[in-house]
Amino acid sequence: MGKIAIVTDSTADLTKQTAEEYDITVAPLSVNFGDQSFLDGIEISPEKFYEKLKTSDRLPTTSQVSMGGFVEIYKDLAQKFDTIISIHISDKLSGTYQAAVLAAKEFSDVEIVPVNSKTVTTSLAFQVRMAVEEARKGSSKEEILKKLEKTQENQRIYFSVKTLEFLEKGGRIGKAQALVGTLLNIKPILTVDREGYVSPLEKIRGHKKVLQRLAELYGKFIEEHGPNCFQAILHAAAEEEAKGLKKTIEEKFGPQNIEISQLGPVVGTHTGPGAIGIILTPR
Repeated sequence: MGKIAIVTDSTADLTKQTAEEYDITVAPLSVNFGDQSFLDGIEISPEKFYEKLKTSDRLPTTSQVSMGGFVEIYKDLAQKFDTIISIHISDKLSGTYQAAVLAAKEFSDVEIVPVNSKTVTTSLAFQVRMAVEEARKGSSKEEILKKLEKTQENQRIYFSVKTLEFLEKGGRIGKAQALVGTLLNIKPILTVDREGYVSPLEKIRGHKKVLQRLAELYGKFIEEHGPNCFQAILHAAAEEEAKGLKKTIEEKFGPQNIEISQLGPVVGTHTGPGAIGIILTPR
């Protein structure tokens, strides 16, 4: 990667293999079950998290990366790199980005550029992977930041949750607050808007129609932006549904390079199990 290091946080839901392959440093947030705290992706895996969630008598909470946590990461990377681009979860969903901003001010011998991705999960991961690809091609810091800005303008995340309870209690419900209390059979399709808030997109009657609508939204995006994009189906302990949605998309639009990604412990804390969605990001 030359002189530029890429940092993100665990809400990108990168697998360990992908983080190693792309040489990405991942700052872990924490998931808290009562007085027990676990580092996301290090001390608790997605599989163990969803199992624990089934037996927990109260909903878990999450904690952002501390400023001190970022200082330690940047201190280590500053010995090997001239520039650090640190790309993080939307500042409307976590204080992690702001902690990175404060930590960056502690350094004068290395240039640290915190970036607000205005998104989360695999959509954030795609931005991070794109930044690494650009750095490996020899792109400058300015070129990478410009491409990140353009990517953020066109990225799309559409998802549905079984219940709004987790988003509401976790304080991440954003502009979807107006949907709380709607009829049980009305299933919202939500998005993360261009400001980085969770926002309502549509209300659909019945879960099967949600999956059909997600496939339609996929087709609309590909028609507008072309197939050359990062694309993924995300889910929270709903792998079979994710595979079914992938099959539906491929039956409608032909073979596609769609990844299937499970939401990690921190993001899963706020969506709850059963969430499913699609993420599309032009390259």
